[in-house]
Amino acid sequence: MTENIPENIMKTMFFPFSHISKSQLTSVSAFFQNLGLLPLVPDFTADPMRADLTEKKFLNPLFSSVQELGGVEKQVQSYLDWAKLHRGNEKNLKSLLKEEPYFMDATGLSRIQFQIRGGVKQVGSDQKKEVQNPLLLLKFAQLLDVQNEGIDDELAALETSKISLFSELMGETSEKNSENKSEKSDRGQSDSSYMDPGRIMTKERVVSWFRYAAEKSIFKQPGSTLLVTTSPAVLDYMVSRCEGVINALDIDSIKVHENDCEKKNNWLQDFSRFLKETIAENNVSGSAQPEADDICFLSGRIKLCLFPEGGMKAFLNIPDQSIAVCLVQLKS
Repeated sequence: MTENIPENIMKTMFFPFSHISKSQLTSVSAFFQNLGLLPLVPDFTADPMRADLTEKKFLNPLFSSVQELGGVEKQVQSYLDWAKLHRGNEKNLKSLLKEEPYFMDATGLSRIQFQIRGGVKQVGSDQKKEVQNPLLLLKFAQLLDVQNEGIDDELAALETSKISLFSELMGETSEKNSENKSEKSDRGQSDSSYMDPGRIMTKERVVSWFRYAAEKSIFKQPGSTLLVTTSPAVLDYMVSRCEGVINALDIDSIKVHENDCEKKNNWLQDFSRFLKETIAENNVSGSAQPEADDICFLSGRIKLCLFPEGGMKAFLNIPDQSIAVCLVQLKS
């Protein structure tokens, strides 16, 4: 991860997702000036939008090496190729993945094929396998998130076309229609209409991300790093599994600046300082919460939880490391 972040700006790391959607980018950029990411790619050559955000120093990706990704990419492609040949057997496949996910089995594709042909057997809860290859699971989750974002984009485009058609039929002017589209584009997709990807494989995502982040020495870097998520399901799961969690901040509605607001950068710096002080005090900050005092209409929700060293060691086997996790969402 790049280390050219000003000292007064807290380093952040997006988790437990490797793919960050346009909606998630809109939410996070309303609260933070920089965002670390584990994108599971060697570079952003094939991703101009995220390459541009990296050039602008908003995204700070910690890329995976070609050597790390080589075997995983082959496994993923092998499974996708195999799945295309067995589309007529969805029922058995669905049962198999529910009872014993493919990415939790060290024997890989051959065992999947064997179980599908022989029928799915029930597996007791005491026999459930832990995630053996965190990178493989994260890669499959990334693929799922990319596909789901594509579906969301298509549905949004369809909804826009439908609104335009009805506007024309009702005689509304194209100028008014254009203003409505522009307003929605500036504010981004609200979290109220956004499907939380963290609800899918929540435990596996969290455990795999922390394991891979530990392999990448995320928790050994100098200075404090704030983990940022847009998933209520992820934060709820972590709180339910860790003892001694401190709910340091929970603001249901906080006004934030819109992208074209000239006051946004100063507010982001003040907000970062506010969070740093809150985390350092290990409790609710005594400093004043920065106010977005202007004509912006955008608002969001923020929740900050502090996970103690003992709880993190018992939960994720991360010794001598307390973790600060921040949930951010935008509201309609």
